[in-house]
Amino acid sequence: MGLSTSASDTPPKSPVKQRRWTVALLLFLTVAAFYWKLTLTRQFTWTRGPDLAEQVLPWFQIQAGEWHAGRIPLWDPYSWVGQPLIGQAQPGVAYPLNWLLFAMPLVDGHLSPIALNWYYVIIHFMAAAFAYLFIRDLGLSRAAAFAAGIIFAFSGYLGTMDWPQMINGAVWIPLVFLFQFRALRGERPIANAALSGMFLGIAFLSGHHQAPMFTTLAWALIWLWHIVRNRRLWSAAALALIVLVLTSALQTVPAYEYGHLALRWAGAPDALKWNQPVPYAVHAQYDLKAYSLFGLVFPEAKMHVDPFIGVVALTLALLAVAACWRDPRVRLLALLGLGALVYSLGHNSVYQGLLYAITPDLDKARTPSAIVVLMQFAAAALAAFGIDRLRDAAPSPWLRRARWTLLVFGVIALTISLEAVITHRLIFPADDRIILTGAIALVLAALLLLRPAATPIPLILILIFELGNCAQYNLLDTSDRQRMTWLDRLHANGDVADYLRQQPGFQRAEVAGDAFAPSWGAWNGIEMNGGSGASVTFNVLNSEFYSPTGRRMWGIAYVLSAKEDPTLGQDVFTGASGLKVYRRRDAYPRAWAVHPQPCESPDKVQLTEHLPDRLTIKADVACPGTVILSDTYYPGWRARLDHRRVEIQQVNGAMRGVAVPQGNHIITMRYRPTSVYLGAFLTLLGIAIPLLITMRSHSKSRPDIRVAPQSEPRP
Repeated sequence: MGLSTSASDTPPKSPVKQRRWTVALLLFLTVAAFYWKLTLTRQFTWTRGPDLAEQVLPWFQIQAGEWHAGRIPLWDPYSWVGQPLIGQAQPGVAYPLNWLLFAMPLVDGHLSPIALNWYYVIIHFMAAAFAYLFIRDLGLSRAAAFAAGIIFAFSGYLGTMDWPQMINGAVWIPLVFLFQFRALRGERPIANAALSGMFLGIAFLSGHHQAPMFTTLAWALIWLWHIVRNRRLWSAAALALIVLVLTSALQTVPAYEYGHLALRWAGAPDALKWNQPVPYAVHAQYDLKAYSLFGLVFPEAKMHVDPFIGVVALTLALLAVAACWRDPRVRLLALLGLGALVYSLGHNSVYQGLLYAITPDLDKARTPSAIVVLMQFAAAALAAFGIDRLRDAAPSPWLRRARWTLLVFGVIALTISLEAVITHRLIFPADDRIILTGAIALVLAALLLLRPAATPIPLILILIFELGNCAQYNLLDTSDRQRMTWLDRLHANGDVADYLRQQPGFQRAEVAGDAFAPSWGAWNGIEMNGGSGASVTFNVLNSEFYSPTGRRMWGIAYVLSAKEDPTLGQDVFTGASGLKVYRRRDAYPRAWAVHPQPCESPDKVQLTEHLPDRLTIKADVACPGTVILSDTYYPGWRARLDHRRVEIQQVNGAMRGVAVPQGNHIITMRYRPTSVYLGAFLTLLGIAIPLLITMRSHSKSRPDIRVAPQSEPRP
């Protein structure tokens, strides 16, 4: 009898697949339990500090509102008189995981805190899962892969970084190297090289270039090293590079367009144009200070990006290097980790300065200390080798040396800590997690005395314990009103926002003094003067933006002030918090007409609809002229005059203007940027190429299985 396809004869699910799903569930539950403060209580948040409250959350709120309104969020009308949202890159408009967040139900029109917390947890689950897959692909055990996943997900960079666009770009590192290593091993090199480039391109879609740029640097150096040894790999590397460029295009093409038209604040004394490199003094400021090397094992012993991996992970990684050095994978990972650590030292490392000087655009990754994420990835992978080496029945002299080193280190750390407590009258003068570091070293030494085959589960438990004393400290207790100041300011004065939204004419508002950040407007759907961001188009900055005349022309009619000040205008509203709203009667309307020569009859120009990506103006002009809209002139905006395509002119330095003949007209403008359409097409192409190549390679390698007819006798 031949093979049957009936339901009754359907084979059971593969035990291998069942184990994979079991491990995936266990890994997810581990990440969710690790972040119990976010998943099991409502007492903590990861959205802390001014940067998240004044930049990231307003960006996210704009996008969530647009997705729920059925529009793709490409333009921000609420800050700096209009800026391209996708061109700024950091809002993460092009990143698919963000789309899932923005699709979640809103709470009173705003992003749900629960959705935001789970979004953060899912990012770390992705990091853990991708690292697990990388280690399993190297042929190591599930326990080793599980440990590597949690090390990568919870150690310094991913464990303490709260900028989502930065950690989103880092979680793809394991998949980038997984497929690169496959290609280098000769496993379908073309297909796997293309997949490696695709995942690196997806990392660039995250919105921040830092981690993807450093990953690209390491990725390219690995390709070059292997091409020198095997020139047949050049075609695979070239394809990987092409796919990288294509896949990242949805973000990089609009960002390239915006970058040439904007000034960027990068920590230099002055804002920078596209062709101006970030000064090396900025790199020297944001590098990993030499004393931060202690931060590899001591929590919070750092400045800028946290290099922490902990005593357990570092011991396992060093054990792997010492005991498994002959393994080329270990050598490559060790060089990757060491190279990243050396680069992170910035001005203390001549090698980092050399790469800064000779590598195109590397200057724009202005924080050398951020490359520690590659060191932590390499350390996680090496720790996996260390765990499997411990389970090896063959004894190793390095194991004995590791035990003694841990014992001595633990005793010294605890002795110094005890002396500090006694000297300061039972009050520890520094971060008391130093004491835990010494204690963990002693516990690890004791674990290594056990039979190696029995150590993985206790090792993983103590590993999670140690990493929890780093990553968990990053979360903000919402009852801490002092540290919640920034979020409180963002959520406050909803009655003021309601009042401003009800006013006719779509006129803008500004904040007097430093009452709160103007990005409050983006959170509440109020168009504001200024905003919090890393860049602004220079046509706006070069206009009379800050002058009284400029404020009037940009339609800034309302001033928000925490203090009573009649000089700001007419007092028209007072919120429950005491915040006052003043109105300036001399502010221009948002749209008006000008004529080359005097016109006897008055014009009637009214902005009747103003959405982020579209607007409508009704204009009744007595003679030919130009209708001016006080929104930023920028490529991609397209206008129609009575359903006929017309050109948008740049007027008054940075505003939009449309020439109109005498009469009654309807002017519509829509933001339809060619850079986004082109980028989307290239990204889809970049994803399709590796997938098609992979499908074809799998079909070629699949054995030809013939299904015999039911009536054919069994051979």
